[in-house]
Amino acid sequence: MTIRTLTLQGFRSIRNIDLPLSQLNVISGPNGCGKSNLYKAVRLLHEAANGRLSAALAEEGGIQKAMWAGETRRQDAKRMMLAVEMADFAYQLEIGFPEPLISLFNLDPLVKKEGLWLAGQQRRRASMLMERANQTAFLHNVEGERIAYPATLHPEESMFGQLAEPHRYPEVSQVREALRGWRFYHEFSVGSGSPLRAPQVGIRSPVLAHDGANLAAAFETLRERGHTEMLFSVLEKAFPDSQFYVDAQGGRFQLMMQRTGIRRPLESAEFSDGTLRFLCLVVALLSPRPPRFMALNEPENSLHPDLLPALAMLIAEASRYSQIWVTSHSPLLAERIAAYCDVQHYQLTQQDGETVLV
Repeated sequence: MTIRTLTLQGFRSIRNIDLPLSQLNVISGPNGCGKSNLYKAVRLLHEAANGRLSAALAEEGGIQKAMWAGETRRQDAKRMMLAVEMADFAYQLEIGFPEPLISLFNLDPLVKKEGLWLAGQQRRRASMLMERANQTAFLHNVEGERIAYPATLHPEESMFGQLAEPHRYPEVSQVREALRGWRFYHEFSVGSGSPLRAPQVGIRSPVLAHDGANLAAAFETLRERGHTEMLFSVLEKAFPDSQFYVDAQGGRFQLMMQRTGIRRPLESAEFSDGTLRFLCLVVALLSPRPPRFMALNEPENSLHPDLLPALAMLIAEASRYSQIWVTSHSPLLAERIAAYCDVQHYQLTQQDGETVLV
């Protein structure tokens, strides 16, 4: 399901932003403007569909740290609103603070409202496929009837994260699976103790893990089953005097690099940080099982500027199969991508603590 519009209110530095999205979207701006907050807000929808709304917010310091901290234009209780309109459906999640003095779990969110309806229609009861207020929800079942959800809902989690018997609610289940299928790559740990630098048990891996831990297995899966011509074309463009392959010893896979002028192959433990990160991006973006939506947060980090043309070509190629979201420090990356395909480029700044479009 392609995302047509993303609407965010009350999340960190984002007071109110409405973003129409294209097939390939680049969001750029200086440090501290709120690029990563946009990325995190989109990821929060994905985490909510996986039943991790509370855990994901806890990783941000709890609901208090994630809520808009600037001045409000209304006097009622603060709320965060995340909404996405896709080709066929629109979904909205409203989150507030937990009730005071009731529980020690005061960093948990409280789901106030949640709704799912047919895209392009007003939010009338007839078009609502799921409507939730606090811990009560009404859903349309497989017979087309509007029924009260029979189970008690946990206030700190999305309806998607608690949906039992999904076959009884096909549209709700369909949207949940669409959100679950989104893929996010924020950063790859490439320090000396990183699993990317050590041999790992290899199993077929058409999808790179979010932290890149299965890089060698995912690389070999791509080589055997994927877009091999593009894989080696991008690597030749990025590292013209090098060849990459997987060495398998006793079922453990390790990436190797053979460079012109060096007599022995280099193991992944000897790769530079930038080389490892670029390899992760290559394998993620050329996945033999592309997602409907993929988000990359600052993919140019630790990469030499000479690698930007290859990265741009790679992102443009991936956008043929997936809707792409890229946050970047570099407007130049958007220009490089635009040489290959159409790009929706948003530039951000911050005014009085609020993230705004330039």
